[in-house]
Amino acid sequence: MKNVYTEKLVINDTQINFGEVVPINEIMRLFEIAAFNHSDLIGLDHASMIKKSNCFWVVSKIKLQIKGAITSGEKLSVKTWTEAPGLIRFNRNCTIKSQKELKVKGTSEWCCLDYLTHKPRKASSVSYPQLEMCEQAQNKLTFTNLKPQMESKHFVYTKTVRATDIDLNYHTNNLKYNFMALDAFTTNELNSMDIKEYEIYFVNESHEGDKIDIFKQKLGNCYVVEGSTQEKTIFRVVIKFKNKNSSTK
Repeated sequence: MKNVYTEKLVINDTQINFGEVVPINEIMRLFEIAAFNHSDLIGLDHASMIKKSNCFWVVSKIKLQIKGAITSGEKLSVKTWTEAPGLIRFNRNCTIKSQKELKVKGTSEWCCLDYLTHKPRKASSVSYPQLEMCEQAQNKLTFTNLKPQMESKHFVYTKTVRATDIDLNYHTNNLKYNFMALDAFTTNELNSMDIKEYEIYFVNESHEGDKIDIFKQKLGNCYVVEGSTQEKTIFRVVIKFKNKNSSTK
């Protein structure tokens, strides 16, 4: 069984934002669609994992490297593949190309949680198919792991988790955190930034009714956005950018 999957699609106007480009949250959705469709094909989907191994997938972090803007009408190939399982970690990579032009490189780190205890499971305890590992090189994207101290002056807004934010595990859907992070900016701020790298860390679960305080801090050519409750950090996003009116990388 080959360990690679390609999703082909055409971008339309419903997928672009006010800047007339596909935003980060939609790129994340394309990555997730390809990942889940691939998982369905190789027997690593949610239902199969529960039935065969009594566990389910959670993603701990994702990083995107943006090579070029994606606009309406572009024909995309979204390719995804997994690396060989580690002790408890499973890495999945992706690329997004328009024609033959590389637009996005991505990598993500996953693990399996026991369905009853919600504790991490070793890869050896999971029913994982024998896959013909993709010969394509790893994306080799390095995570920054920036963790600045957030103060009251960095507070932006509070998000209350609602019913439409909840996924099939009754946790906040991972994609929703991208919306929370990007909502820390105004349209003018987002239009002024040429985002080069985007990282998101899923630190703790949140649930319906939780109030998540969103903080934003600028560090040179990076923004760090953090969402937290009074008890714990929920997610952290690191955005590396350059100003659109600047040639400095």
